[in-house]
Parts: sequence; C-alpha cells; structure tokens
Amino acid sequence: MSIEEKFFSDIDLKDPFFNSLRADYEGFDVWFLSKGKNKAFVSRNELGEIDGFLYLKIEDEELSDMTPTFPKMKRVKLGTFKIDAHGTKLGERFIRIMFQFAMRNKLKEVYVTIFDKHSGLIRLLTKYGFVLKARKNLSTINGQEGVYFKNLVWKE
Repeated sequence: MSIEEKFFSDIDLKDPFFNSLRADYEGFDVWFLSKGKNKAFVSRNELGEIDGFLYLKIEDEELSDMTPTFPKMKRVKLGTFKIDAHGTKLGERFIRIMFQFAMRNKLKEVYVTIFDKHSGLIRLLTKYGFVLKARKNLSTINGQEGVYFKNLVWKE
C-alpha cells in the first residue's frame, strides 16, 4: 500500500473511487482530463484499487471567490483530497506529503475547500491545525464549501 506520484493522464478516471467527486462537482471529468500533464498522489489498496488521491497546486493569486476574500500570495491549494478511510492512517500520510510539498516550496499557507458533509475529512484537517475561515460564494446542491486554512512557519 504505497503512495505514488502519477500524471493525471496515467490515472484511470473511470475508477469507481471518483464517483463521489463526480457527484459533488459538476464538470469533474472535464476538469480531470484538462489536468493530464499535472501530477497527483495516488494510493492503492491490496487489490490495486484507488483508495486515496491528493492533488496539490501552487497558487499566487487573490482568493476573491469566497467571503471573506484573501489577498494575493503564494500558497498551496489542496485541489482534490479524498481517501477511503479504513483505519490505516492513510489520511495522515497524505497530510505529511502536503506538509513536505509546502516546505520544499517554502510556502507559508495551505488551504482547501470542503463541503460540510465530509465531516471525517474536516476532523482530520482540523486535527492538523486547519481552521475554517471562509465560505465559497457559489452555492450548489451540496451547499457552500467551507474554506479551511493552515498557516505554516518554517525554521531556516
């Protein structure tokens, strides 16, 4: 059960793992296919099925599609983060990858948008210091996504 970094184009979009993301996000397949040359972290279970996915993106822009807004700065966005939790600490392993990514890139802020119904993921992220600071302006059938931030301090 290892986590590998893979190009989106090498990941099977038809895998049932992505069904819930398709249900939550209109246009998910189109978005996924547009990321073909980007990389994501993928975990597979003993049967070879995807059980974890993490896409990290460096942004350097104002966050104006939420309330409140946040000024332009370089930060990491957890673009897509989903695990099939099964008591293996997989979520913690992905969190560690995220912290390592931020540290390598000397970034001091990480954020993620999450629908409230994903309480397990919210619990995991708040355990590691993420704080709800905003709501996306767009409302969907799932409600408005919460925007969780984590500030980071690196020693030189």
